[in-house]
Amino acid sequence: MSNMNEGKRILLLGVYGMEMVECGGVLHKNAMSGGVSHASILFAGPKMREGLEKAAEKLHCTIEYLGMDTGSISASEEEKLAVIRVIRTFRPDIIITQDTEHCISDLDPGRRPAMTLLLEAMALAGRDYGREKMPELKLHRHFSVYYMTPEHPNCLVDIASSWQAKCEAMDVLESQLEFIAELAEGTETEKQYAQLIPGFDQMETRLERGRAIKRLMDQAYHLYHGATGHNHVLLSENYRRDGMFVLDQLI
Repeated sequence: MSNMNEGKRILLLGVYGMEMVECGGVLHKNAMSGGVSHASILFAGPKMREGLEKAAEKLHCTIEYLGMDTGSISASEEEKLAVIRVIRTFRPDIIITQDTEHCISDLDPGRRPAMTLLLEAMALAGRDYGREKMPELKLHRHFSVYYMTPEHPNCLVDIASSWQAKCEAMDVLESQLEFIAELAEGTETEKQYAQLIPGFDQMETRLERGRAIKRLMDQAYHLYHGATGHNHVLLSENYRRDGMFVLDQLI
């Protein structure tokens, strides 16, 4: 088994842009260990991209946008070739993408056809499909796949050393944070946030409230799997690895 602390080539195949920050602990920690972290995002509008560029800098991660549409995505040949090109160009050791189970019930538009697209592209990247369209790129099939924030995780990554960078990256996603605050406005949930977040009622803008809400949500989520169990980790990101772990010895 290779040194687990060595940096890898990690590719996030993100459906929505915020997923880069949701996996930001792993992406940042990998970069700080000498690896290369890259995010390729299917859906991200112009305003969201402004925040993602700033977030990528804080995570020491590069980012690109595939410019697909949530309402028309269909795993077409053109779309598969676009994702295959990303995989064959970057040549990752590890691919992170959305969870195959969670995406079914998640009501974000485009997640279900996006899952088919991403799985097909990963399968075809190591086969002859589309080779004539990108003859300069070699096939690539040797990578591990991890599903992010899964319904049934089987591994945790300690992100304590990258927690501050992850929080700072989330803080600059202003359009998303404003949307989070907007969703809570006038609801019973907003009253509950006011009880849990000091000074919430005095926050004048959606951005302030959204940042406070998301920080509370993130802290709770990233403490849950480790700190409230018996996993000997405080702040962690949870993943589900596709397939078996292959070890030289038990760890």
